[in-house]
Amino acid sequence: MCAMRTAFASSGITSTGLKLASGAMLALALSLPALCVTAKSFVDPLDQPASTVLQAAQKPLRDIVNTGKRLIAVGDNGLIIFSDDQAGTWRQAQVPVSVDFNAVHFADEQHGWAVGHGAVILHSSDGGETWTKQLDGRQLETLVVDYFKNKSGLEPAQAESYLSAILSMSRPGPGQFFMGVWFDESGSNGFAVGPFGLIVGSHDGGKTWQPWNTRIDNNDLLHLTAIGEVGGRLFITGERGHVWSLEPGTGRFSALQTGYEGTLFGITGGQGALLAYGLRGHVFRSADEGHTWSPVKSDFNTGVVAGAALSGRGVVLVSQSAQVAMSRDQGGTFTPLDIQRPSLFSGVVGMSDHQLALVGLNGVTTMNLK
Repeated sequence: MCAMRTAFASSGITSTGLKLASGAMLALALSLPALCVTAKSFVDPLDQPASTVLQAAQKPLRDIVNTGKRLIAVGDNGLIIFSDDQAGTWRQAQVPVSVDFNAVHFADEQHGWAVGHGAVILHSSDGGETWTKQLDGRQLETLVVDYFKNKSGLEPAQAESYLSAILSMSRPGPGQFFMGVWFDESGSNGFAVGPFGLIVGSHDGGKTWQPWNTRIDNNDLLHLTAIGEVGGRLFITGERGHVWSLEPGTGRFSALQTGYEGTLFGITGGQGALLAYGLRGHVFRSADEGHTWSPVKSDFNTGVVAGAALSGRGVVLVSQSAQVAMSRDQGGTFTPLDIQRPSLFSGVVGMSDHQLALVGLNGVTTMNLK
C-alpha cells in the first residue's frame, strides 16, 4: 500500500471553495509517485525538515507578511523564505517539517507563527530565520479528546455532545490543517483556525493549546478560513457568509451575518470600514463594525483570496485569476490595476505606500502603485 496523507478530509472541501483547494490537490497529485514507497523508507512530512531549494522565491507560495523590517513568505513542502531588501533577494529559513503552509503571522519583528497541513503550528523567535514546532496533527486528537473529557468544565453530557460532533465531522489528526493564525502584540494570546470548525487558542505564546469550540457561535462546525485583526478588533471568516468577532470582555466569538450564502476567504480594512471577500468575486463592506453589510461593486470574476490595508485609506484586493484592484476610499469603490506578471495569487502585503508584494503559484511578484 502507498503511504500517503491526504491534504483534505473526505467530505469534499473543494466544493466549498476554500481558496487553497485547487493548489493543494495539484500538489498532492504531483507528490503521489514520491509517496508510493515502502513503509520502511517513508518519512512522515511532520518529521522531515524542509529541503533546500534553488530559486525559492519562484516556488509556490501561499501567504506573506511584512514585519516592518522583513518580508516573510510561506508555501509548499515546508518552504519559508525571508527578504531584508524589499523583495530584492530572498533566503530560505530552517524549517523542521515539509508540509504545505497556508498562513503566517508575526506579532512583532521577531515573533511569528506559521500554520498549515498536518495541523502544524510553527513558531519563530528570530524574525523567521528558524522555526520550531508547537503542535501537529498527531497531538491534536489527543488534545481535543482530553479537553472535552477532562478539562472543558462543561457538564459531562454537554462535553460529550461537543466531542461527538467534532469527531463525526472530521476526526482531528494529521489529516486536518489550519487555514489561519493570529497572535496579539504581546505574543501571548493567539488562535489558529481551520475547516470543520477547527479552532484552538493559546495564552502562553503557543506552548499549550486548547479547543475554543465552546466559545464561538458555530454549532454547525462551519469551515473557518482566516483570522485577522482589523481596526483593533479580531475577526474570523468562513462558510455561509459568516464573520465572527471576538467580543471585548467576553472571550467569545459572536457570529455576524453578511447576508451572503457563500464562503468568505478573509477580511481587511481599517477603523472606518471592514471588507470581507470571498467566492466568485464577492466583496462586502461594513461601516459599523460588522453589524450591517453591503455588497461592493468590482470587476472581480473569480474568488477574491487576499487583501491588504495600506497607509491612509488604501486597500488592495487580489483574486485567484491574477486580478488586482485598489480602493482609495476605504473600500467604497475599486479600480483594477495592471500587473506585468500574472499568477494564481494567494497573498498580498504592502511594502510601502507605492509598492506591493504578492505571492502565488509562481512565487513572489512585486508591483508599483501609480
